[in-house]
Amino acid sequence: MGLSNSKPSNGPVKLLVSPASRRIPWAFLSWLALGCGATFLVAVMISGVRLIVEPDSPNWLKTAFPGLTTSFESVPQTAAEIEAEMRSQGITAGQPIPWPRAERPTAWFYPILGTDGLQEIWVYRVRGNQLQQVDQVAIRPIKDSFITTPLIGTASQVASVDSDAPLSSVQLMSGKAIADSPWLLLRGQGRYGNTVMHYGQILTYQPRAQRLHRLLNWSSPAGRQPQWQNSDKQLTVDQAVGLRPSFLLYQFLPNDPPQLREISLYRSVYGGELTTSLYDKALSLAQGAVWSHSLQMMQSAKAELRSNWSTEAQAQLDLIRLHAEQTKAQTERTWSSQQQHIFAYLIDGQWEQALTILETNPVIYDSMLKHLEQNFDALWRSVTVHLKVHPNDSSPQIWGALLVTARQSPEAGQDWLQKQTRAKTTLERLQAVGQADGEPASSTAANGASEPPPTAAGSGRYRRLVGQASAVDTPGGGWLRSQTLPTPAPGQTWYHIQVELLQDSSGWEQPPAATAPATFWAESSSLRQQLQLFSGNRPTAGVTVYGVKTTGASITLLALGQKVAGPALIATHDSLRWLSTLPWQTAALPSMTPDRASANDGSTVSTPTTLSAESEPTLTALMSDTIGRQLGLTSEQTAQLYPHLQYASLNLTGDAAPEHLFHTGLSLPPELTLTPAKTMIFSSAGALLYSDVSQPQTLLALTANGGAQPVMLLIEQAGRYGLIGL
Repeated sequence: MGLSNSKPSNGPVKLLVSPASRRIPWAFLSWLALGCGATFLVAVMISGVRLIVEPDSPNWLKTAFPGLTTSFESVPQTAAEIEAEMRSQGITAGQPIPWPRAERPTAWFYPILGTDGLQEIWVYRVRGNQLQQVDQVAIRPIKDSFITTPLIGTASQVASVDSDAPLSSVQLMSGKAIADSPWLLLRGQGRYGNTVMHYGQILTYQPRAQRLHRLLNWSSPAGRQPQWQNSDKQLTVDQAVGLRPSFLLYQFLPNDPPQLREISLYRSVYGGELTTSLYDKALSLAQGAVWSHSLQMMQSAKAELRSNWSTEAQAQLDLIRLHAEQTKAQTERTWSSQQQHIFAYLIDGQWEQALTILETNPVIYDSMLKHLEQNFDALWRSVTVHLKVHPNDSSPQIWGALLVTARQSPEAGQDWLQKQTRAKTTLERLQAVGQADGEPASSTAANGASEPPPTAAGSGRYRRLVGQASAVDTPGGGWLRSQTLPTPAPGQTWYHIQVELLQDSSGWEQPPAATAPATFWAESSSLRQQLQLFSGNRPTAGVTVYGVKTTGASITLLALGQKVAGPALIATHDSLRWLSTLPWQTAALPSMTPDRASANDGSTVSTPTTLSAESEPTLTALMSDTIGRQLGLTSEQTAQLYPHLQYASLNLTGDAAPEHLFHTGLSLPPELTLTPAKTMIFSSAGALLYSDVSQPQTLLALTANGGAQPVMLLIEQAGRYGLIGL
């Protein structure tokens, strides 16, 4: 094997070269197309939205697609064509409203009317000599429960279900702050009980967006439409009932669309970084409707905070001033009666001035107590709030005692004041109120010198009520409600009140069977304003009733009130005669006899007299024999018990003969091994009618009567209340 002997060719050499590969950039082109498509889609969407909102603005879609805008715009018409079209369709329109003025309007508002008042508002913009519809808004009616909210807790409070109240008219509102856009005030009115309520809505129209917006529903027992104040930056709604002012204040916010923000006096605008004690106290006084004093303190807080004073706090100050100016003006009026002048001072929180008038006019004491009773809840809130801020002020302390006196008794008022203060001058001043020349004002009233107490019109069938309250976390459903349910304030809770007894002109009775909720609501209009929570035999606070429902013979009320510990008893303030307030006397044999003196509620009571055993054989036999047997005592032990045994004679069954009541005191001789605070009731003939000596129950009170009907006994057993008859 060896090398080749062939010779290389002398011809030309050819080189073969492979061409480079040309690949197309498909990934780049795909991303480019996707980006362009997304950009186009976004542009179309933006232009489409703009075409809907602003159909008059320049828009490339309108040029590219001339027929597209017909989907969004109505055909322009003359006013005559619009009216003719409405007539042909059976549509009734009210008087059209031009804006901003009739000479050169840029928009027209057509109220569309129906059988139930205002149904719609059609909005037209002006295009030359024609009008083009740009909006059509349905008008929703207002709930009765919202309209009657200002009447809650007043003598004018009414029952209402959630039915609808129509609106009947519309007009333009005026004001500097709203000059750039039209505001529409919708109105209606209706009678609720004895009160004519005015109510409505406020709408605003945005010319740029060509849309109507709802801003606010309002109602006013005072018959006044919302008003602008403070350079038209604040809107006020007057919700006053009677002499007591009540305003809502809204701050105008020039947003797009504009807003109305309600100013609240129940929220501090400062956190914990500042010392704001004056501000906090002023806010508390305002929450208790002590307006003039709250204004003074809030102005002091403004001076104290200086640069830290906020616009929100200033709005609260403006709202307080609005109330204080009215209550102050009422104290400076000339009144036809001293009671009205006193009441004006009380509403303003001028306790000393009100007390001075009462002290110098003792003849009006009894009638003034009636006024206090009728306005208890609002005045009690004002007094207690003032005393939280100024616990040592004597004048509001005395008014608090007078309120308790009006609700319960003079003794209860004295006891309440003694818990507030030990100042001798304050206690003596309370005792002197209502006395002239050393005589109580009630004796003067008996001679006809006092003004007669005002009578309540439309008070309803029932006069008194006794029931049991159960605290609940939520109201539940199924209620015939008087208004929208509020949110409980701190320290408050909802109660379900089971009605146990009712009193009408014929006497006490259990709730009637098959009573409709609306019927009971109407028949209990007076007593609902007087319901009181009791702890033991003392009133703790009033409650506000918001609803009722019935099931067969069961009537349940929905109420909001202060939280109380333990079982809660509900009653009108004069429904019960507590055992501790009965005319007891020490039962020392034979030192008493029934005397047919009349008690305040018509019952006959005993008065201490000296009587021989021969003149009252039944009572003597009871004390010497029957009581001893009931208690399991010997004759010697019974004699030992006499100094600790209380006795009273009351007409409990409504007949001519009084019954005998015996009650063991709290401090009994230990050798007798008796349970204290036990009660026995005997008939006039000596028959045992009631005894809880050997029963796990305690007699607490008797129902008040008119002297001709039998009473019921209120007992407590195992933490529950019950009512039984004799």
